[in-house]
Order: sequence, then C-alpha cells, then structure tokens
Amino acid sequence: MPEVKLLATGDSMLTHAISATPNDGFRELVALLRGADVTITNVEMSYPGRGRHPSTTMHGTPMGADPGLLSEYEFLGIDLYGMANNHATDYGTDGLVATLEALESRNMRYAGAGRTLREARQPCYFDAAGGRVAFIAAGSSNARLALAADIGIGDAGRPGIAPVRLQKTHYIKTERFGALRDMLAEAGVNIASTGTTAPGIHFPYPDRNVYDSPPPGGIAVESVHFVADDNPRVQTDALERDVQALTSVVNEASRMADLVVVALHCHEGLQGRWNTDVPAEFLQPLAHRLVDAGAHAVLGHGPHMLRGVELYRNRPICYSLGNFIFNLEATAAFPLEVYEQQGMPLSSTTADLYDAVTGYQKQPFFWESVVAQFTFADGELATSELHPITMGPGLPRSRRGTPMLTDVEEGKRILSRLDGLSRPFGTMVEIDRCDGRCFGRMAAKR
Repeated sequence: MPEVKLLATGDSMLTHAISATPNDGFRELVALLRGADVTITNVEMSYPGRGRHPSTTMHGTPMGADPGLLSEYEFLGIDLYGMANNHATDYGTDGLVATLEALESRNMRYAGAGRTLREARQPCYFDAAGGRVAFIAAGSSNARLALAADIGIGDAGRPGIAPVRLQKTHYIKTERFGALRDMLAEAGVNIASTGTTAPGIHFPYPDRNVYDSPPPGGIAVESVHFVADDNPRVQTDALERDVQALTSVVNEASRMADLVVVALHCHEGLQGRWNTDVPAEFLQPLAHRLVDAGAHAVLGHGPHMLRGVELYRNRPICYSLGNFIFNLEATAAFPLEVYEQQGMPLSSTTADLYDAVTGYQKQPFFWESVVAQFTFADGELATSELHPITMGPGLPRSRRGTPMLTDVEEGKRILSRLDGLSRPFGTMVEIDRCDGRCFGRMAAKR
C-alpha cells in the first residue's frame, strides 16, 4: 500500500464564513489541510435550516447555523466529518436529520450519527490516493439523551448518535457510607436501587440508572451510584455493551479498509469533571481496546482544549485535539430559553449574551491547539507532525475563533504544554521547525 497522509483536527463550531480571511497563518493552514490525502474534523454543530425546533434537552449552548455554511468546510479541504457529539440533537431529531440531509446533498461523508443506531455506528469509507480509509465516530457526552435507536416492531427507529454511555460511581469512605445513606433517606431521597414500587419497572432519569444496578451494597441516587470503599474517589466507566459494539465495528472495518480511524467525543475528565486537560478514567482503556481491535489512529475531542497524545503499539492516540474552529460567539440566534437561563430579557440578542457570558474568552486553552498529521506506509505509522494553531483570542468577536498556524515562539509554548500532558502516557513531543513555523513529533518517552 502506498503512503497515506492523514490530517486530523478537533472541534469545529463554524457559525460564519471564514474563507476570505487574509491572514498568512490561515492561508498556510488551508494549504496544509488541502495537501493531505484525507482530512477529518468533528462538526460540533447542527445545521437544521429555517423553522428549526429547539430541543427540550439543551446540553450547553444550543449550536445551530445556516446549512449554507457547510461549503466553508469544502473550501478548507475537509473530507470526513465526525457527527457524534453532544450538540447533534440541539434542534431535536428533525434538526439532526436536516443536518444529515444537508451533508448528503453535498456528498460530504460523515460518521457517528444516523437515522438509526445501526446507521450511526457504521463506518464511512473514503478512497484516498494511497488506500481506503474507514472512519468511525462515537461520543460519550450527552450520549444518553442523543443516542440513536434501531427499528423495532411498529417503530421507525430514532435518529441520533453512536453512543459510548457512561456510569459514574462515587466511592465513599467505608466508615462514612452508612451516615450518607441515612441522611439521604431522612431527607426523602429515594435510595432504593430496585426502582419504582412496581417490580422491574423504573424510569430512566432521575429515579434510577437506566442501565445497570449499583455495585453490591451500593445505592442509586438520580442515576449516580454511591458505594462504600476504602479508597474514596469518583470513577466514570464506559458501558461495556457500547464498547463491544464499537470494537466490533472497528474489527469489521479493519477487514474492509487499509486504514481505520476512530473519533471519540468526550468532554469528561477526572473525578467527574468536564472540560479538563486530563481525560476521564475510561478513555485510555477504551482507546487501547479500539487499537487492539484494528484502529490505526484514535482521535479525541470534546473538552475544547488539548489533552495528551500517546503512541500505543506505534499507533497514535490523541486524547483531545481541542478546538479547530471556535467562532460560536458569532452565532446568529439562540433559543429564548438560553437568555432565560442567564436571567436576561427574552428580547436579548447574541451580542447581549456574550457581553454577559465572558468565560470562553477568559479561558486561554480554548483558543490554542494543534492539527495532527500522520503518514502511514503499508498500514504502519511512518511520521507524525503536530502543527500548533491559534484562534486569535485577542481579536474582536467578529474575527475570533478562526484557526491559523502560530509563529515559532507561540508554537513552542503550545507544544511544550502538550509534551507535559503526554508524558504520563509514556509519550513525548519533540519540537522541530521549518520555514518559519514549528511543529512537534510524537516519540516514546526515553
């Protein structure tokens, strides 16, 4: 098999056209994207068109934009689109279907979402010059409320995403567990793990976890498990049947393509937190199982910031590639509930919202990342290049969020930070420079 040059980006939250940007760093980045044999991004957006219906289960800020903006991705040279993320159903299942139809009308190939669960889990194939690439995508964040469903007797199925559903367990110091259980019971909290008074019947949320019972001796409170243990902690585990379904698809794709790439959208971090630079406990074992099943690369995103990279069996794992396009502050309009949540008048606009909500701009890690370029020869990783990018946090809101290659000094700082995040995974990032820019190479930690 000849060489295949794969280029991967993180989250794309594209709300207005960026193709006319005159910046040299942007133009050089576009050339890099177009120069790869296959280029991948995660579309953390919905493009439902006019007359859209906001979902009743908002997950963060609802992200919807004009489907005409999809042509911007074509300008950038994107070939494959990951759709399994927590914003897929921001405008309901009809908004997701409209988004998929808009992609299909442009022959834009996607994975991770579909009209049924089987369709959402299916690989998408792309025939690059050097070989056939299979692309699979799944998401853990909001998976419970956005997952697709297969056709049943009398049911047409449900549009949604390919899920990696999670169970969070709080391990409480053994000598304190009884007191916790008694206090909850006294306060009227239902701590029975058996569900409702009708045996075998339970509600998915919040009365009892919809999947599995708590560990022996534990209790279930609003879909969260508590159990006594001498090592107090919070642990997040992936639902095994979702993991098995995903590895089965990877194994199938490995028999049908020369390269298999898996994208995972995971906001979750350690101790049950979100949007941190250290991934949750389940993510590394999951990534390793995907590689063992036949994946040549695993591409993470979700927390809107970089996480470490790893070489496992000489195959790259990026635990988060951070943001790629992040101009959400230029969203044309939001559902009125967004303003209500902020205690703002319902006549408010996007400009009013982001005058009041300034947290995005204050988090520097949201505005810097890398794009990862991997060259495979005969299915083996030959080279890796991590190109640092910035999204211009100091620019006006109208131009903030557009990616561009950094200068050398800023690039070194970003790559040095990525090196520190990667060393716990047994991998380091070596910094090189070429033509006035710098980039990193993945290497086993010495």
